[in-house]
Amino acid sequence: MKLNDVHVVILSSIKWDFLWQRHQIIAEYLAQYTDVTFVETTGLRNPNFLKAIERVNRGLNRSKIQNRLSAKIDDLKIIPPFVLPPTLKIFRLVNKGLFIPTLAKKIKQSSNKPIVFISYLPTSSALQLIHELNPAKVVYDCVLNFEMFPGIPKDMLTTENQLISKSDLLIVDSVHLYKKHRDKHEKIAKIPAAVHFENFHSIYDVKTRSENPLIATYFGGIDLYRIDWAIIEGLLDKGVVVKLIGPAAEGIPIQHEKLIHQHAVSHEALPNVLKDSDVFILPYKITEFTKGTFPAKLFECFATGKPIVATALPDLVLFEDLIEIGENVDAFTEKVLKAIESDYEKRTMERLKIAKENSWDSRCDIYKQHLELLVCEHYQREDEIISSKIGVNV
Repeated sequence: MKLNDVHVVILSSIKWDFLWQRHQIIAEYLAQYTDVTFVETTGLRNPNFLKAIERVNRGLNRSKIQNRLSAKIDDLKIIPPFVLPPTLKIFRLVNKGLFIPTLAKKIKQSSNKPIVFISYLPTSSALQLIHELNPAKVVYDCVLNFEMFPGIPKDMLTTENQLISKSDLLIVDSVHLYKKHRDKHEKIAKIPAAVHFENFHSIYDVKTRSENPLIATYFGGIDLYRIDWAIIEGLLDKGVVVKLIGPAAEGIPIQHEKLIHQHAVSHEALPNVLKDSDVFILPYKITEFTKGTFPAKLFECFATGKPIVATALPDLVLFEDLIEIGENVDAFTEKVLKAIESDYEKRTMERLKIAKENSWDSRCDIYKQHLELLVCEHYQREDEIISSKIGVNV
């Protein structure tokens, strides 16, 4: 049996038009082979007032949004769900009794094939949706250390373990998450983020600037609980121009003449925005939450050939021969200032080689192979059930 024998439903932890990353890439790839329904995030925390209004409007206008977002991709449906965050008990009761059944009905209208359900959220909403959809197979694609996520429901560890127990396959993207969950499931696969190599390699020949000031760039989601803002301040104090590229829902806590913030740009346009950077920085705080992070941008940085300075996240330390690790503010700042002169051609070539080996094409092929095994298991089981009823051995 092949993937086109099932309907893949993805419960994402982000909106479709958020930063282009794993969730959308996997969905777009799988839509080449079968029906895919991408359900935007059903929430994790209580949103602030503006976010709440945005979510309500998105839910009320979901038909227009779905048509606009999925118009260019055959066999892909995008659903902005109208649900409450899985926080307060009353919210969960309303979800269970009204919003989740309505969402499940909407999903089933997209395809009449058996469902393979992929969840990026380990919440009560995800569990309720699984109950309503009764999928043939369940996959938990775990890309965050949810247990330590700020502001989450108190029973997150419980609901995550329940989701793992219901899953037929557990996927993780980082070393930390693999070690954390490997004893919880017999089928666990480590599938990290990857890179559209040619897109980011297109700026490889753009020379880094030789004149001052030095430009250090971070791109991706910008928040107050992952970014080490003391590092940003340390770089600014040394005269480094710091470019932050990406959405900052909580704002930027620092104002400085050398700090440049640019909101999110399309994935296709991003390399052109990055080309004047001298060095890429990955200034993550080291916390129990961030230890489970595999920065999706790592191999994208590799593909550009530019030097990289990062903090000591477990998955980044694995590449300490190819990037600079700054253990504290002073060390990080010093390594940024010396990044260009301390980098060398052999190191650059090895980063490029690794980036080529970690393309999204190859990564998605592996993902698809795992799903096809689950599909085969499902239909083999179906055949066994039918044969047992009619007394035929298979």
